[in-house]
Amino acid sequence: MGQGLKLVRGRLRAVLAWRDTRMLCLIFLISQLLDVITTQSAFATHRFQEGNPWLADMTDNHPFLVYGAKLMVAAAVLCGLLMLRLRWRLRLAVLSVFTLASLIAPLANVMRINGWI
Repeated sequence: MGQGLKLVRGRLRAVLAWRDTRMLCLIFLISQLLDVITTQSAFATHRFQEGNPWLADMTDNHPFLVYGAKLMVAAAVLCGLLMLRLRWRLRLAVLSVFTLASLIAPLANVMRINGWI
């Protein structure tokens, strides 16, 4: 088990040696954090509601659990993407698509809060 962890750590270190990969990972993680912040801000205005009743109840009662779980899943997805054995250009393309997709939610939340959509 210790050897497997060393291999994972070594693989992540090798992949994150690329500056463009590090920047995309940073943008991805920041956009996930911004999604949590803007979602909470939208709910705090009381003009927006969660569409899923179970998730709405969980978010009202345990917001740190829900948002923490969301951030943990995002980090796990990112680690999974980094651990895939892809060539540099393909990995860069996949990370770019995931990063661009992750920017949609916080931008949409800000637009909804400001009444633009």
